[in-house]
Amino acid sequence: MNKPFALNAALSPLFTSRWTRLAMSRLDGDARRGLARAVEAPRLGIFGRGTGPVRVGGVTVAQPDSVTCAATGLLLLNAACDPALATWLDAGTRPHVLPPELTGLTERELAERDAAGRIALAAAVVHDRATRATLGPFRWPRAYGTTPWGVARETRVPGVRYSHRAVDDRDERVMDEVLEMLVAATMRGIPVPIYSGGDWSRGWQTAMPRHLVLALPTTRPDQLRIYEPGRGRIETIAPHELRARTEPHRALGGWTHLAWTLIPVVR
Repeated sequence: MNKPFALNAALSPLFTSRWTRLAMSRLDGDARRGLARAVEAPRLGIFGRGTGPVRVGGVTVAQPDSVTCAATGLLLLNAACDPALATWLDAGTRPHVLPPELTGLTERELAERDAAGRIALAAAVVHDRATRATLGPFRWPRAYGTTPWGVARETRVPGVRYSHRAVDDRDERVMDEVLEMLVAATMRGIPVPIYSGGDWSRGWQTAMPRHLVLALPTTRPDQLRIYEPGRGRIETIAPHELRARTEPHRALGGWTHLAWTLIPVVR
C-alpha cells in the first residue's frame, strides 16, 4: 500500500543522522570518547510540571492568529529561559535591557497594560525575526508560518544550540533515532520544538509541516509533555504513538504526523 505523500517524508532521506547522533553523544555522557557535556537544564517555570492551560499574566497563552503557532511557542520558550522577558509578559515591567523579542516594539507598545496584548505584540516580533532571511536573503511568506531553521536560529535556551531535520514517521530507523533523542533530551530537562503536519489525503496544503508544538521536560520516559499553542495547553502523548500515525491527536494540534524536529545539541 502506498503512503500518502507528505513533503517532510519526501525530504527525510536527504537529512543525515549527524546532528541527532551528536545530540545523543552529548546527552548520554559518552565519557570514554570525551563527548559528554554537562547538561544544565533551564528552569522553565512558566510551563509547570503537569498538564492543562499555560497561563501568563492571568491569561492562557494561545497563539493570537492562525500563522503564529511557532512564534507563540518560541516566545514562551524563550521567556521561560529569560526572566526579563517573562516579567514583561506577566506584569508589563519594562526591562532595563530589552531582550530580542521586544526590540521591535515602540515605547507605547512596551507600556501595553493588557497581558494578552503584550503576548500578541511580542509574538509578532518573534514571527518577524524568525522569518527573516530564511529563503537565502528573502523572507519566508507570512501565510506559511515559520520555518524550522528560522525557529532554530531564534531559540534561546542557555547552553544549547539547535539543528533540525525532516521526519518520515513511517521510517522505523528515523523514528528510532528521533524518539530516542526526544526522550533523552526531555528527561534531562531540555525542551525540543517539533512540527506536526498532515499528508496528501487532506489536500496539498496539508502535506507539509504545519504546526509547532514544544516537547517539554518530563520525568517519565513513556510520556512526552507537549505544549500545544493552538489551545494554549500542555497535553501528553506516548513516544510510540508518534510512529506511523493515521489519526489526528490533540497534542499535535489536531494534526496527524510528526513532521519535523529541532535537535538540541548541548554546547
